[in-house]
Amino acid sequence: MNSSSKVQQITRMAILVAIIFLLSFTPLGYLTIGPIAATTIQMPVIVGAVMMGPAAGALLGFFFGLSAMIKVLTMPGADPFATLALAHSPLAYILVCMGARILMGWLSGLLAAGLRRIPAVREKASVAGYMITGFVGSALNTVFYLGLLWVLCAEVISSFYGVDLSGVGQLVMTTAYAAGIPEAIVSCVVVGAVCKALEKTPLLLRRMRGMPS
Repeated sequence: MNSSSKVQQITRMAILVAIIFLLSFTPLGYLTIGPIAATTIQMPVIVGAVMMGPAAGALLGFFFGLSAMIKVLTMPGADPFATLALAHSPLAYILVCMGARILMGWLSGLLAAGLRRIPAVREKASVAGYMITGFVGSALNTVFYLGLLWVLCAEVISSFYGVDLSGVGQLVMTTAYAAGIPEAIVSCVVVGAVCKALEKTPLLLRRMRGMPS
């Protein structure tokens, strides 16, 4: 990769990181659909994973997790549950915040790369591959985040929501369906549209066709 391409990659990464922090610290990070608040912060991570690969997706996932940690530390009243979880076990909550988002970004990049190897997707229906990655990436974010919370912070969930430990699993799964599905649908549409628009950039076209940068 030449110096110009490196600058373009760094610029794209910086823009996506800025968007992640913008979404994290403003109401834009949550799309209210009736009683459900669908998270949108995973979308720039998935877009970056599609555009620049699994490593970039993992790095953007790290910044997603970092933004969540900074918000809890600087705005404790914004998310009382996250504040309680962090106070209960800082290490566990760091693993939840960072691990879920890094893994989601990395796997989204792998999925996008795998779909791009399918001739029909690469040549005729690239938007379908983007939409699939948007949907699956968002679903992975929900599953990993809530799953790690269940495993590492079950006592906090039980205490905060006033349910027995035996009922934590049901609460987590209900939340995953109620919030995760709207998030995945929104992500499917937005990631598909954004990546289709960005597909026209010369560097991305070269990467998609397997040409040297």
